Amino acid sequence: MPMLDPYRLPFGVRKKLLEGLLRLRALTPSAMARHARDTTPFFRRFYANRDLDDFTALPVLEKRLVRDVDPYDLLSEPYRDKVLYYGETTGSTGSPTPVFYTPEEFGLSRRLGLVSTQFQALRGLLAGNRACVNGMSFGFTIAGASFSALFEEAGGLVANVGSRSTLATPPRIARAIARLRPVAIAAAPIDLLAWMRLLREDHPAAEAGARQALKMVVSSAELCARSRSQRIQEHFGVAHLDVYACVEGFFALPCTCRERHVLPAYHLELLDDRLGPLPAHGTGRLAFTDLVKRSSPLVRYLLDDWVTLRPSTCPHGFGLSITPHGRTELNVELSGETCNVEHFEEALFTHGLFGDYRIELYPDRMEVRAEEYAPALDPPSAVEDHLRERFGVPARVVYVPFGEITDYRQPRSRKPILKIDDRRPTSRQQRPEFL
Repeated sequence: MPMLDPYRLPFGVRKKLLEGLLRLRALTPSAMARHARDTTPFFRRFYANRDLDDFTALPVLEKRLVRDVDPYDLLSEPYRDKVLYYGETTGSTGSPTPVFYTPEEFGLSRRLGLVSTQFQALRGLLAGNRACVNGMSFGFTIAGASFSALFEEAGGLVANVGSRSTLATPPRIARAIARLRPVAIAAAPIDLLAWMRLLREDHPAAEAGARQALKMVVSSAELCARSRSQRIQEHFGVAHLDVYACVEGFFALPCTCRERHVLPAYHLELLDDRLGPLPAHGTGRLAFTDLVKRSSPLVRYLLDDWVTLRPSTCPHGFGLSITPHGRTELNVELSGETCNVEHFEEALFTHGLFGDYRIELYPDRMEVRAEEYAPALDPPSAVEDHLRERFGVPARVVYVPFGEITDYRQPRSRKPILKIDDRRPTSRQQRPEFL
């Protein structure tokens, strides 16, 4: 008897099935805290003499608290023989956070396709041309493996080229795109732009065919504002899915309604500068508890992105949306508003820019360098006016050629984290320890 293809079920049925499965497997926040204490050496120490029923009184798990911890102290003892993958964060604000995954936990990246309104479109595209290029990093992150699994689940033939490697240099990846003519590419936005520029420069005879074949770009790893995503879609004629996720186990689902939704696998909290609680909806520092992932539990874990949570009116029935603005330690205060990368990108990229950029803030002005990947829609003076109106600070904007800020022919050895550099005496930014 043939196996039932769950993707043939109506979307509403699939959504109910997966959300029901998540709720069935999910613990309560206090129960996850108890699991962490009972099964890991770290949390036994961390929660000594704590009342686990009073969840909001438990200490917030900051990254600095696990920087020197033995990774196995965060591994749940019943899962020591079951975990299959080990990952680490990039560690830009300290030593990396260690994370373990069982096959079942890692496999959730495949099952998420059941409730992704975008995933069905990907499956349809791959019914014709199955070639996919996965350019996500395969360092200590699980991004490369999880995006490969996503393409495989959709029926793709996957070339795992990775990035930031001397074996998979940008020119070689561009050559692979020219030869394979993939229907889908997974890449950080800046890497995608580099490969497509090299496709034009190094393989002009193959560019038209490769551009015609490409229908979808999936990105992650670096913040991409909605206006930048829109420009990528328009310039390349593709659907663009930007995924907000982290190695530690948090994932927000990109939707055709153009929002990112949070599934019932997480308990989210917004915190203020002193790690005090904020209302459930609004803007603040993000802490999460994964209610499903038991192998290396993280309870009240301060991811410390500056985010906005809001109720959703999504036509597909998702109830909660999240917008990431950037890393909290890089926030800047302008005209009484807390701003970060996403705020500046929304103002900058509405003018047709979508290459790399750098902004320096001074007491009396901001200096902006922005790469022109393609001719901008507006002159620098229009961007200056917009930035001054939006942030209340005079701006000087200079357009530079693509590749002047980030060399697109060389493998990238770091994330471009410090895009907004606050050089004012009032700056509260905490510089990443290594970029």
